[in-house]
Amino acid sequence: MAEIPGVILWYRGDSYPLTLTIKNKETKEVVPLAGYTFKLAVDPNQDPVDDLEQIFQVDGVIDTDPNTGKVSFTPTALQTDFGKGSYWFGVQMINGAGHIKTIAKYKWKQSQDINK
Repeated sequence: MAEIPGVILWYRGDSYPLTLTIKNKETKEVVPLAGYTFKLAVDPNQDPVDDLEQIFQVDGVIDTDPNTGKVSFTPTALQTDFGKGSYWFGVQMINGAGHIKTIAKYKWKQSQDINK
């Protein structure tokens, strides 16, 4: 399970990394991430049946020390250049055998920026 606040607040066009710490849901211990890959997707639908309306998807980058349990997702300014409102995002953790586990699903609140 990833440590995530209830809602991610993002501004249109921002491109800074969103860094998550992955911990075991029961023990709260940091999960070593060697051998895993990660994907984050943003969608307007809480329970999409496909990716046709998906706004963007970005691969995670594991910290240089995978034992920290930290993975960062850095969308481009172009990817986050969409309208303000409430959306949903999910994070998938994929092991070396290709097995997928959804470890997070939360709200993504998009706000309008001041600078253009």
